[in-house]
Amino acid sequence: MTLPERARLGRLVAVAGVLLMICLALAPGAISAGERHAGTVLAVDPQSRTITVDEYVANAERRALRVQVPQDALVVLSQRNPSGLDVKSSFHDRTIGLADVRVGDFVVVELSADPDVARLVMVTLRRGAGS
Repeated sequence: MTLPERARLGRLVAVAGVLLMICLALAPGAISAGERHAGTVLAVDPQSRTITVDEYVANAERRALRVQVPQDALVVLSQRNPSGLDVKSSFHDRTIGLADVRVGDFVVVELSADPDVARLVMVTLRRGAGS
C-alpha cells in the first residue's frame, strides 16, 4: 500500500470513528448522567425508593424512565407564588418526601453521576391541577 493510500485510509477510519460517536450520542434511549428528564409519574415506590416517569424522547417516542431516589436526593414541590414580584420570588419550593409524590404528577428528574440514580425530583404540576 502506498503512502497516499495509507493516508486516505487513515482519514476514512477517523471519519468513521467520529460518525459512530455521533450516532451513539444521538441514539434514542441513551441516558447520560447529569441530564434532566421530565414527564408524568407512572409509579412511586417509597419502600424501594424508586420512581417511574413516562417521558417523550427523540421522534416523539415514549419511554418509561425508572430511577432510584436515594435518601440524600432532594425531593421538592415547586408552586407558583401569586404574590411574586420578580423572577426570584415567582415560585416557592418546599421539600417533600418521596411518598408525597403522586401518580399523575408532572416532574423534572435530574440524574446524578450514576444515570440510574436521581439527585433531584421536582414536582412542577400536581395531577388534576390547572395550568
